[in-house]
Amino acid sequence: MAMPYLDRAIGIDLGTTNSEVAWLPPDERDLVIHADRFGRRTVPSAVSWDEKASQFVVGHAARNKRGTTASPIESIKRKMGQKTKVKVGPHELSPEEVSSKILVELRDRIRETLTQRPNAFGTDVETRATRAVITVPAYFDAPQVEATRRAGELAGLDVIGILQEPTAAAIYHTWKRRLGDGNFLVYDLGGGTFDVSVLRCLGGEYQVLAIDGDNFLGGDDFDRRYAEHLRKELVQKGYALDLDVKGSEDDRRLFARLVHLAQEIKESLSITDVVHVNKSDFVKDKSGESVSYEGDVGRAEYEAIIADLVETTMGCSERALARAHEVANVTAADIDHVILVGGSTRVPLVVRRVTEAFCKKENEPLRDDVDTCVALGAAVHAAHIGGTLLGDETSRVRVNTPLVASGDRLRVGLTVEAAPKNATHIALWQGERALAEGAISQEPMRFDVVLGEAEETKATLALQSPVGAPVTELPFVMTRGDLRPRPTALSRASVVAKDISLEVVRGGRRERKVLLSRGTGLPSQVTQVFFTADQSGAVVLRILQNRLPIKTLVVEVPRELPVGSPVEVTLRCDESMRLEAQATVGSQQIDAHIEPPQALPGGAPDVEALLEQAEKARRALWGGLGFEFARDADLLVVGIREVLHTDPDKLEALCLRLRHLVEEFHGGAADQIVPPMARMEEAFDVLRRVVYRTEGILLGMDRAEWDTRIDTLYDKAIAAHEVGDGPTWRRVFNEVQALCETAYQEEFSTMRLDDPAYIQRRMMGLTFRAQRVEQALSELVPSTTDEIRVMQVAEQRRIGKWLEDSVTKPLHGLKDGKEVSEVRRGLEQIDAEIERLEAALERIPSIGLVTDRGAAG
Repeated sequence: MAMPYLDRAIGIDLGTTNSEVAWLPPDERDLVIHADRFGRRTVPSAVSWDEKASQFVVGHAARNKRGTTASPIESIKRKMGQKTKVKVGPHELSPEEVSSKILVELRDRIRETLTQRPNAFGTDVETRATRAVITVPAYFDAPQVEATRRAGELAGLDVIGILQEPTAAAIYHTWKRRLGDGNFLVYDLGGGTFDVSVLRCLGGEYQVLAIDGDNFLGGDDFDRRYAEHLRKELVQKGYALDLDVKGSEDDRRLFARLVHLAQEIKESLSITDVVHVNKSDFVKDKSGESVSYEGDVGRAEYEAIIADLVETTMGCSERALARAHEVANVTAADIDHVILVGGSTRVPLVVRRVTEAFCKKENEPLRDDVDTCVALGAAVHAAHIGGTLLGDETSRVRVNTPLVASGDRLRVGLTVEAAPKNATHIALWQGERALAEGAISQEPMRFDVVLGEAEETKATLALQSPVGAPVTELPFVMTRGDLRPRPTALSRASVVAKDISLEVVRGGRRERKVLLSRGTGLPSQVTQVFFTADQSGAVVLRILQNRLPIKTLVVEVPRELPVGSPVEVTLRCDESMRLEAQATVGSQQIDAHIEPPQALPGGAPDVEALLEQAEKARRALWGGLGFEFARDADLLVVGIREVLHTDPDKLEALCLRLRHLVEEFHGGAADQIVPPMARMEEAFDVLRRVVYRTEGILLGMDRAEWDTRIDTLYDKAIAAHEVGDGPTWRRVFNEVQALCETAYQEEFSTMRLDDPAYIQRRMMGLTFRAQRVEQALSELVPSTTDEIRVMQVAEQRRIGKWLEDSVTKPLHGLKDGKEVSEVRRGLEQIDAEIERLEAALERIPSIGLVTDRGAAG
């Protein structure tokens, strides 16, 4: 006869640098986390191939192969959701296949831990770990989430949930510290990703108010930044260390040794102000000479080198708080608990900046178990949503409620998922005494059970025949104790990380509409109805997250289907971020499929070609559109130059973002019709808004003449688009853009400056410009040259204080019932300050650099 089993879902933090696994036992007294024989509770997210044993190795064994010909695959999390392969020994594996190796290791380790642990249900009960909740960064998009789920399935796990990492951390701290209601800011800086979330907990119900972050910023970037600093120092000492990390495997291994040294220095400086480094012959340079490094490194010096990376995380945090203020009126002053998560939050500069910016004077950030709190919170969530499975070879019963009660009564919720055919009743027995009984139902059942005086009430769960004879008996233990806080069923522990929109391609024209906006609580469902515009025989729909296509639907329909037939699109996103789409046209119905983004082809020439394409787009775009493009493109180009020779994975991601930005504003490299249709439609929309809100004559035309002019231009544009006439399309776009900006200027010149509507519009415009300056400032990536970076970071901080003192605070003050004339004068002054700030911001990348322009005559 098979041994009865107990199955509680495990919680897994699949990290970029390290991973962890945890389990909440039925008595819920404490959380169980795997630790090896050395007491290490984290498993390095590293996978390598052991040639002698002909098998994969994971964790510390793999990480120890750094610098050898069998160097491990690390930071694979950065490639999740991409169509790419990495070489591990003789194997070519996808990112999810590599991640599955790590998950198998975690699964096996927790099983070993549970086998060695005393089981309150008895030694004859097997403890299983077949189900899991896996965490992901809050800023992961749909393909990355799906790749994580797929990795769990490849590891043989039943993935019952995907949970965002900051939410998991908040759940753990609430559970451990028995925190009550409040607002949380969770700052999660791991090895390779940064996330920040603002959450509200009310009556056990969690609601994510705002998220932000960067999937390519973490402690690894600190290490690479400082490794590059070390490399330059060593080059000045005469070592041959001009490296091409992207193009040479040998150079990549050599730089990895420098990164490892930088990591050791970082960890030492987390506990001391100055560290003496003495590394003799730790690597050979490109000429074969042994490299040694000796010297003192101060914390202040190290912090100056990584300061801009930390400030980028602060900018993300400010944006998350701004979003929380917008949707729920929660500001920094309303934050009750700041939680630090991730090993990189041990860096003193990080702790100091977060404390200064977000903690109330009497509070310090919560820093419990920064390496493992995500896995621990995931384990609490896993026990909550997965319940407890009890079973044997013929039966399976799910306990849907906690097995812990603070008093002498426990309400037990049960669902019989499998039972022998002759079992018709279910009962709980303590010896000869029946604690509860009833008929087996397909619906969940609830029983009120009176507990004994002992701390544990050991009972038997019996599935019985019609005459009361037991068919199956399973051990059952209930505990009297303190039931700690846990999420309620109403919690929306996950939200949509980025806008999910629908692009409909019909007759050569594209329409895009946001279906699920960033921050929407999950689960969520939305239905949108469109209408066919032609009889081409197919309707193509693209689901996008931000600018990235993630699902495509092609619905083939009869050519005789009438024009104007409805196209119904339903988009569902469940609480574990599983995204499903369905389109119905006439009698045809089709489901969507995930399309991970293609990896950028390797090689520096491809990067240079992309940068040249971006420069071409910059020259072609002008006016407000050109400014908008340049603002985003400049940040990406600086970032690409920064990591070109040090971080191939981050380089790939930044290039992908730049490519999508160019395509959105200017079209692809092979497109003859530029800019894209969406930009043309937007230009016409802006022009119509200016015309229709203006009374009387504008640029010498009345409303009817404007209607005729706009319709003529629109028809001309559509005709050019349909036949692929690029020059005409471009001329129409330039004319529309020029009309729009000129009309706006004339509208402005005729406005009464004391008109409340004008004042309100002006204030909103200045607020938006100030936010753009703040965002651009936070996302700025300084030079890799030490001397230039110090000057640029200092200027970055100066401008930040200038923005706060001269723009942000005065703008806020103008909203407090001032006279119209006073508000107008204040707005004029703020406008001038923003112009000066924008000019100063543009100068930062050129600080310390030379120019090819001669002096003025």
